Amino acid sequence: MSRRLTLIAILLAFAASLTPADAPTAAASERCYGDWSDAAPIVMREHLRSARDLQDMARVELGSDIVRIVLCKGSRGFVYRLVLRRLDGRIGPLTVSAARDEGRGTARALVAEPRDNR
Repeated sequence: MSRRLTLIAILLAFAASLTPADAPTAAASERCYGDWSDAAPIVMREHLRSARDLQDMARVELGSDIVRIVLCKGSRGFVYRLVLRRLDGRIGPLTVSAARDEGRGTARALVAEPRDNR
């Protein structure tokens, strides 16, 4: 069972690293930090929502677990790009505001709904 979970985690990490064909235009105006040794100081300096807050929100409000968290800064400020695993096993992306004062811990913080990836 643990080998199966490890394989799933590796596949999810690989899939999350892939970008859509139209991503270069978005990526050009956005800087992302997937490595938390880079992201953590930014979260502290900018007083952004913590990863623990995101995990709590995902479990309580969305019935999901976070598989991957990436901090990004674009023209509208900081956002977290998440990959979620729902209780029914489906995987989907979600983008939420990283600002603490924008609907902290509520669905109002959602920028994009998770897609159904069956």
